[in-house]
Amino acid sequence: MKPNNNKFEVRSLIFSFIVISICEAFFLLDVFADFFRLNIDTLWIEHEQIELFSTLTLGLSMIVIATQIVRLLRQNRQAQDTIDVASGELWGVIQRHFDMWKFSPSEREVALLLIKGMSTQEIADIRDTKIGTVKSQTSAIYQKAGVKGRNELVAYFVEDLLAGERMFEP
Repeated sequence: MKPNNNKFEVRSLIFSFIVISICEAFFLLDVFADFFRLNIDTLWIEHEQIELFSTLTLGLSMIVIATQIVRLLRQNRQAQDTIDVASGELWGVIQRHFDMWKFSPSEREVALLLIKGMSTQEIADIRDTKIGTVKSQTSAIYQKAGVKGRNELVAYFVEDLLAGERMFEP
């Protein structure tokens, strides 16, 4: 989205908010006057004309806001699609590396849980195994991947994503 276009959209929303606030104040005053049977006619404009103008500007403001809501929903959907694609790409990259490193099915599961940031105890609980088993699998994972620990394993996949570059196969 262009910065100038964004400024216009923000200004249109601010203007719509101001219009709605002014109309709300008028309609509250009108209800108050009707309740207490006060005459709020002015010499220069009739009460019905003020109501018509307020109603029309409220309608216009609603159109502006609805347009912005539709645009934001479309942007959100596009962003979610991008996230889904990136997530799928990362999953594919991780799986290719697991294949290259010849991880067993249990090592794949433990490695994914490590990448997700779970502790050894949490992994043992999830997999219904002993901590010693998880530690043994973790050591095998680090050795096969050629990394020194969890941080290096996670950084292996995240570093290139943060730099905005494609990962390369060694």
